[in-house]
Amino acid sequence: MKKRVTMKEIAERLNLSVNAVSLALNDRAGVSEETRRLVLNAAEEMGYLDQSTKYTAAYSNKNICILLEDRFFKDMQFYGRILLGLEEAAKKAGYDLFINSFEKNQEIPACVEQQKVSGLIVVGKIDEEYLKRLKSYSIPVLLLDHESVETPTDCVMTNNVAGAYKLTKYLLDKGYRKIGFFGDLSYTPSIRERFWGYQEAMQQYLKFPSFEEGIAYIRRYSALKSVEDAVIHQDASSLAEYYQSLEETPEVLICSNDKMAILMCKALSQCGLKVPEDIGVVGFDDIELSNMVNPRITTMRVDKVLMGKKAMERLLKCMERPKEKVEKLVLDVQLIERDSVREFL
Repeated sequence: MKKRVTMKEIAERLNLSVNAVSLALNDRAGVSEETRRLVLNAAEEMGYLDQSTKYTAAYSNKNICILLEDRFFKDMQFYGRILLGLEEAAKKAGYDLFINSFEKNQEIPACVEQQKVSGLIVVGKIDEEYLKRLKSYSIPVLLLDHESVETPTDCVMTNNVAGAYKLTKYLLDKGYRKIGFFGDLSYTPSIRERFWGYQEAMQQYLKFPSFEEGIAYIRRYSALKSVEDAVIHQDASSLAEYYQSLEETPEVLICSNDKMAILMCKALSQCGLKVPEDIGVVGFDDIELSNMVNPRITTMRVDKVLMGKKAMERLLKCMERPKEKVEKLVLDVQLIERDSVREFL
């Protein structure tokens, strides 16, 4: 039989009085927030909280789970800034974060299953059935950079459609007409939304005889599947092959994100082309690296830290008012002009 952990053992480990440990575990006045957090963390590590639902409930009131699909951990230039915003807002409100990843097997995080958190934020894409399973644990759930089409869930999004529309209009105003899009439409909803914004601007301003003819025109200059794998593996040669397989040669490429745009410049160089002299390239997100490469990438700025802060603020409100109406918050983006396009008039 497993030995029960006592308050005295927690007190000895932290060099505190048993009374201080008791106050912290029972969420009472008399100890600092820092001491309370130390006691709860030690109690969790030592298995004390598992012995009592009373203490588990007190512990859960200080913790929030952040859930991120494994593949997005490879994109810390984007999601790392979001996590920073989440952490800053959580600490300000007196909460600790449990950051968990999940793969296609979609296991429920232990902290959720054992009711050791009082809220959950899912960052990036998530399967609908997995979302329903998470929500069955009756804790507030918020989606960040993703929106559910089936299950009403609070979410914080980037204005991808409007951002891509503005970016395309910017290129049209510079004189470009043969504008292509590079992005795997099956990879994330955000990429699809960016494609829709680009497509809408192309249809509206180039005034094709029919919608179908506009679609055909767009596809001659675009690669809409498989290309994200080249970015994940930093395979410029494969991206160059995708470019060379296009039906017609574009004047400028809108890339699904900055990582794609940066690799695209390298791929185009392998094809003997210079950016922006021979072909223009633009990205989306404004990661730090986009302003450090040559040429510097024209892009749409997503305020990633702000996204994290707004998501945490909204989750905390949902935790306080669990019956509040579901809300979708959409944050605007900003055009950042740099060196990867030129006047094409």
